[in-house]
Amino acid sequence: MLARVLAGVTAAFGWLMCTLATGAVAAFAALIIGIRPSWFVLILAIPLTFVLKLCGCLYARWAGPVAAAAMLLAGFYAACLVAIARVAAATGFPFGEAFRTGGTGLMLQVANLNLSALSILVYAGAAVLAAIVATWLTQTRRGN
Repeated sequence: MLARVLAGVTAAFGWLMCTLATGAVAAFAALIIGIRPSWFVLILAIPLTFVLKLCGCLYARWAGPVAAAAMLLAGFYAACLVAIARVAAATGFPFGEAFRTGGTGLMLQVANLNLSALSILVYAGAAVLAAIVATWLTQTRRGN
């Protein structure tokens, strides 16, 4: 029983770390290249799904919803990081100080300004793509 609980906690921690790392990579690439982070989240959907499978975070029954939730969280995190970077650039504060000064409310307002119908569709597409790949990965594993 303890081993199952420990395995679940470890898988959840791995899922969260991989998801947040994907969001950070998407935000960094978006800031460097100068386009919306949603496109990088879409590009990183398949690699994140494979990493989640390798880490043991995808189980057959819940693989699709878990991968889709990972992509949506990665997209949200990327949008928030880009918003904090924009607030920091506008105020002249360092990144951490801009977040502490503006707070969560300002960050979410700036992140909302960057959302468009197209970016929401891209985030949804990334979630669907991740769910399809995760389902495919777990079905091929069960077939062996």
